[in-house]
Amino acid sequence: MQKFNFVARFILALSLVLSSQAFAGETDRLTSVLKQIDGLACTQPEKLPPFYTKDLVIMVDDKRAALENRVKDYQQMMSDFRDMKCRIQRQVLSGKMGKEVSYLLVDEIASITSKSTDTDERQHSVCSYTFVLENSKWKISLEHCSSLPDYSINPEDDALYYFHNPIY
Repeated sequence: MQKFNFVARFILALSLVLSSQAFAGETDRLTSVLKQIDGLACTQPEKLPPFYTKDLVIMVDDKRAALENRVKDYQQMMSDFRDMKCRIQRQVLSGKMGKEVSYLLVDEIASITSKSTDTDERQHSVCSYTFVLENSKWKISLEHCSSLPDYSINPEDDALYYFHNPIY
């Protein structure tokens, strides 16, 4: 019986590893679009609009956002924060590639630091992205992010712990 349990566990572990590798390969084209956006957001935000469709909908928590305003916010942030560094940690939770429509569900932590103002802004969210194939390029048509507590901050590490982790 123990030999059967070992074999069953081994087969289960092997199937999980192989399926996660196949899944990662399937959504690589979508995550590469997000990485390109990440690279431009804090350096050249005016180059972001081509990555989105014309009928784009952006939802952040319970508010709708406009791409034009997001670009202006990034530009303002660049002028306010000198020596700014942006970093996004993203883990794909789910995704599906279709012929013309695809989606990703991701857990992401965005971090913006600035040496000139000692700023360390963090945002933990779960986001869903819907992509549409336009002229052989994947573009985002829906971005919906919901804020989550930032589990990387402990109460003794940061005086703003409860600001970053509101009690709902």
